[in-house]
Amino acid sequence: MSGRGGKKRAKMVSRSARAGVLFPVARMLRYLKRDTHHVRIGSGTPVYMAAVIEYLTAEILELAGNAARDFKRGRITPRHILLAVRNDEELDVLFKKVTIPQGGVLPRLMLALTTKKNPSLLGVGGAAAATALAAPTGSTSTAKTTSSKKKSTKAAAKMIKAALDAAKISPAKKGRGKQASVVDDDGIGKGGGKSAVAAGGFTILSEKKLFLGQKLTVLQGDLVKVAADAIVHPTNSTYHMGGEVGTAIQKAGGREFQKEIDNLKSVQPSIGTAEAAMCPGQKFPAKYVIHVNSPSWNESNAQQQLKVAVENVLKLADDKNLKTVALPSISSGNAGFPKQTAAQIILQSIRNYFNTTSSSSLKQIFFVLYDTESVNIYTSELGRLDS
Repeated sequence: MSGRGGKKRAKMVSRSARAGVLFPVARMLRYLKRDTHHVRIGSGTPVYMAAVIEYLTAEILELAGNAARDFKRGRITPRHILLAVRNDEELDVLFKKVTIPQGGVLPRLMLALTTKKNPSLLGVGGAAAATALAAPTGSTSTAKTTSSKKKSTKAAAKMIKAALDAAKISPAKKGRGKQASVVDDDGIGKGGGKSAVAAGGFTILSEKKLFLGQKLTVLQGDLVKVAADAIVHPTNSTYHMGGEVGTAIQKAGGREFQKEIDNLKSVQPSIGTAEAAMCPGQKFPAKYVIHVNSPSWNESNAQQQLKVAVENVLKLADDKNLKTVALPSISSGNAGFPKQTAAQIILQSIRNYFNTTSSSSLKQIFFVLYDTESVNIYTSELGRLDS
């Protein structure tokens, strides 16, 4: 109360509290007035600015925390922040010209230029590159004039370029995790990691081993190029080859794969919701394609149906004694499931299946995703999954 018996003075509330943000709105406004023309600053500008910076900070901290956890560290360092930013497509573009002190660098090495003692390990292209690298030394040592040195240098550069073009060597993709093995168009491996069996030089973005030893691995790329025993095709009751996954499989398999679809239809004309059927693959690395009638979000009991669909896929793979299966984010496309909800159900269903099955031939499940949002969701949910 005041001395004159007036009303109790209201407690001061900051602009940040009124706006519902943590970052200081008043300080944002002060910086804006100092660095820009004050006549152009609206009353909501510092609020939006504080909210955007707060969201951006939370996003980076979450990704940096995941990186720190992967390295088994209890504290986030500048190195983890650098890895978080550079491994996210949108953040990498936003912070392209930003230098993070003490963050280090991400290596971009050409393997052909690092192995000197045993060029045969690099293959034909690598050996040629190593030979080209050795050529300038002898040429320049015997040259007596400046013109001959320039000619030998140019010739060596051409040889190196030709060798690298022949080998089709490109710098490894940025990303934490180990490099997955590479396969050619026939599905024959060309080297890479010990446990991953993927194509196109995929980088393993996240991996978790379950209690019985099965591995759940997140990859980003084209499902058709993964050299798994089977790939999963979310479809409808009539094996419709529409959608992104179905179109990619049909394009890669061609007429030969269409014949396999026709043969499957003659034996099993349709499948019910959450049921699965299998046919051989053609002209792509996977030996089989598992078609599953993925439930839609607007159906009754949709979440339970998705759980059953995942279990049916795994059971069918076990019946064929398959070891590796690659699947997309089932039902999160045209079926309308929220991506995070679908990821949670799929991961939990796989974990529960292996925990309740006495024996299984499956050793590895690949989650092959295309967009960055799905990759981030599956990486996050896989980290939270109990083994």
